[in-house]
Amino acid sequence: MKKIFSYIAFFAAIVLLISAYSERVMKAEKGYTAPEIEMLVNDSVEVSLSQLRGKYVLVNFWDSENAVSRIAAGEYDRYFRNKTYTEPFTILSVNTDSDPKFFKEVVKKDNLEASTQFHITDAKMKNLEADYRLNHGFASYLINPQGKIIAVNPSISCLQTYLTGS
Repeated sequence: MKKIFSYIAFFAAIVLLISAYSERVMKAEKGYTAPEIEMLVNDSVEVSLSQLRGKYVLVNFWDSENAVSRIAAGEYDRYFRNKTYTEPFTILSVNTDSDPKFFKEVVKKDNLEASTQFHITDAKMKNLEADYRLNHGFASYLINPQGKIIAVNPSISCLQTYLTGS
């Protein structure tokens, strides 16, 4: 009888550990908790993905030399500025250009909302590259208010579906 209780306790402990760990699994794929991102603003104030919980967040990785990702950054920016959505929503648009001055010029030239545009250094890029699998190309991730990825490379109509309920 003691042996049976020992087995039950052992399996209960395993189930508890697995269920506790499963919420922390972070993978850049639909259905998983989004890996943390932290951005410096004015070299001091940080904006982080965890601070934005409770809102839908679109994390968009782009580079000025990659035409597809640059065009997507502009489309997402226009959607964000139009404010046709009804759910709380923000964008973290992450640029990977090697030259921060060039990045700032592109933001001005493309008329992008500067408050949602962030440039990252090579050191930060290495962490994000692994977490968000950017070695497979630039991507965008729509994250729900609970921090789960609900769409990868969402179209504007996909954003409208989630953010307006229509």
